[in-house]
Amino acid sequence: MNIRNFKENKKTMLVFLSILCLIVISLAIYSVLNFNREFPPLKIPMPGQETPNIDYKITAKFYNLPTEAMVYKFKKPQNIDFYSIAKKFGLNGKAEYYPETKTYVIKEEVDGKVKYSFTYEVETGRWEYINEEEMYLNYNPVNVPSDEEAKKIAIEFLKKEGFYNDRFSYCTVVEASSGDKLTNDYKVLYKDVYFYPSINGKPVYGVSRIVVSVGSNGKIIGVRKWYKDIEEYKKVKLISAEKALEKIKKREASNNINPRAKSATINKVFLAYWEDAGTIEEQPYLQPVWVFCGEAITEDGSRDTFDAVVPAIE
Repeated sequence: MNIRNFKENKKTMLVFLSILCLIVISLAIYSVLNFNREFPPLKIPMPGQETPNIDYKITAKFYNLPTEAMVYKFKKPQNIDFYSIAKKFGLNGKAEYYPETKTYVIKEEVDGKVKYSFTYEVETGRWEYINEEEMYLNYNPVNVPSDEEAKKIAIEFLKKEGFYNDRFSYCTVVEASSGDKLTNDYKVLYKDVYFYPSINGKPVYGVSRIVVSVGSNGKIIGVRKWYKDIEEYKKVKLISAEKALEKIKKREASNNINPRAKSATINKVFLAYWEDAGTIEEQPYLQPVWVFCGEAITEDGSRDTFDAVVPAIE
């Protein structure tokens, strides 16, 4: 072999190996720096008004907080028979598909007016049933149940029809009303019973909920299944609660504090989860967040509670 050619080939090989090593190292660094970019940024609504620039007093306990958490993956619906769901509410019509929203809608009319509707989202599995006549046109309801009665009716209905999910433990009742108590024409039209989920004792914030509307004589006039099903994905490391707190102090976090607040105390911090309203393609994962709760004092001396939410994945 020609010595000169051997030296040139050896030099070329060394250059090639050096370039290859640089590529491998660059890919390794890139993978480390971008490890969590598989999790899209959460779309947590920022306050509509400017967050006040104040010094927070901290009384919350920051010890024994988790340093890692499970991320859950949303499961895309597969071959869901939404017709069978609609039939539970007495709807037997043919569904119309709306490609712009990727939804199927079943409507039943009486005298040319829509009386019942059922909507199913293909991408998320969310659905809602509405008795439109009772919910939107009944201004003289009869015997609307108390909050406790409405809650009992809602739970019994969900369990009977197979819609109840054990993750949804926290419950609150909200009145839908018309008129004003000051003008003596205030009416409770129906009760919305909200069921909120938790995972291993951690609450889920965002859009995740089941809502049952209970109207006259305890009649079910609406049901909304507003959540996506999940499965475990993997554990991830979390930013510390202290680091998340700095984002609040710098006004870089979602915070519903009163914009007129002059002072505030953060008295509680805990880990929770956040479910965005978008499709599974837009937000494939249920991600952990830090939640800070507290009390603010405004210019006139009134006290308001607030909470701030910060994405928790490191």
